[in-house]
Amino acid sequence: LPSFGSRPARPLPERADSLVLRLFDEQRFDETGLRALGASLADGIVWDDLSGGAGPISGREAVLRFLAQREGATPADFQLSVERVADGVRSSGFTWTRTAGKSEGLRGSAYIELDPLSGKLLYVQEVAEPLLKPGGATAALLKAVVKPPSPTNAPAYTRRTPRRADDLVRYLWEEVQGSDMSESLRLFSEDILYEDFNFQKPFEGKAAVQAFLKEFDIPGVSFVPQRISEGDRAVAFTWQVVLNGVEGRQIQGISFYELEPASKQVSFVRDIPEPAVRPAPLGALAAVLRPGLRKL
Repeated sequence: LPSFGSRPARPLPERADSLVLRLFDEQRFDETGLRALGASLADGIVWDDLSGGAGPISGREAVLRFLAQREGATPADFQLSVERVADGVRSSGFTWTRTAGKSEGLRGSAYIELDPLSGKLLYVQEVAEPLLKPGGATAALLKAVVKPPSPTNAPAYTRRTPRRADDLVRYLWEEVQGSDMSESLRLFSEDILYEDFNFQKPFEGKAAVQAFLKEFDIPGVSFVPQRISEGDRAVAFTWQVVLNGVEGRQIQGISFYELEPASKQVSFVRDIPEPAVRPAPLGALAAVLRPGLRKL
């Protein structure tokens, strides 16, 4: 997949976070919206809709055809509303909600990268909340199928306190590597709001988040970041869950972290895994009954 890191950096015509707001906030995916989006797609764009299950789509024209087909049945009064944006220059991400007037529908997240030469969208990964939310049954299933690894020492790390959102994600998931729950909790605010879309309701406050994380602290389950956006105040990143002893395609998803401005602790988290069932029958049903509330 393309990556901006392999090319020399140079000033971009527009920041990634600004482009997100211009292209996606109040986006209706109608003829006008798709025309504006198409003008900002690089020729080599890769668009990966985790909720659809078709795999990454490559090329500007192929992506536009895919979006036009996917959104063709969307009623005119539906639009995408951007909620939170990672403040990155070359890469960003955002959380969103489908809206129709004052009504809110399906929620989701997206991660983006810009081409360092043209400043156009080069990579997009998106995911909508699963309509089927198994809650704690997910942890029970993982415990049943994952093979416990051989005993090893926890990874060594140097304790530090990151002040940027992107650095904090790298610290937690590349240095601490999820091996020390108390260290992770130290960087969470007391009134954190944690949305995991396997569950119907968010977890509010550090104590509730601690109980949730403890439930999913399962030997043999590894959370591996793949692409991490830039961001001082907020960050989006894509990830893969590696299950020890389970062969084949692993679970993918997108997370969004936002920091409290003064303390620089994590005050908001949204985790969204791809659908557990492929093709997702409930998603197909929703597309027929309420197509405007489907996905990004």
